[in-house]
Amino acid sequence: MKIEILGDGCAKCETLKKRVKQAVSELGLAAEVASVMDPARLAAHHAMTLPGLLIDGQMHPAPGGLSVEQVKNLLRQEK
Repeated sequence: MKIEILGDGCAKCETLKKRVKQAVSELGLAAEVASVMDPARLAAHHAMTLPGLLIDGQMHPAPGGLSVEQVKNLLRQEK
């Protein structure tokens, strides 16, 4: 599973990344978690609000971030 945090490196983006890593760990998933800050890639994914979350290429808006439980629910849906 490939998970990407779309953002500009702000505190909300970093918090979301930590929560995603925690959710992945708690679910025992094999996943690569990366940050995407390249403006061209953000535009390509139509990331109008940040942070955004890509799970295996599927966009999940996360304005203001998501809780660990919300991330776990998304990951369960995607596996």
